[in-house]
Amino acid sequence: MSDYEKVVDTMLGRWKSQVLYTGVKLGIFESLGKTPKHSSEIARELSLDASLTYRLLRALASLGFLSEEDGQRFSITPTGELVRKDHPQTLRGVLLLEEGPEHYAIWKHLADMVR
Repeated sequence: MSDYEKVVDTMLGRWKSQVLYTGVKLGIFESLGKTPKHSSEIARELSLDASLTYRLLRALASLGFLSEEDGQRFSITPTGELVRKDHPQTLRGVLLLEEGPEHYAIWKHLADMVR
């Protein structure tokens, strides 16, 4: 990774982790399995907005947590399995703590604290 790519990756880190947090918080990963499911079906099951759910699913797929098939159908990847409640090595709890509002709130004050 070049220095330029590293800076860009670091800058985008917040949106990436928040996309993952949102998927976990809303139950996206528990609603999916190996068999692809249509985005509108996921939205209906979880009582979510269909259009915004599709956008979230695409973002999760771009990060490698889901796989997108033709026709707005999604399935979970091995990486996505790691944030499911039932995975034996789940990282779900750590993610919810680290990216949740209580824990993350302190970071917005980092510059002021260092001053």
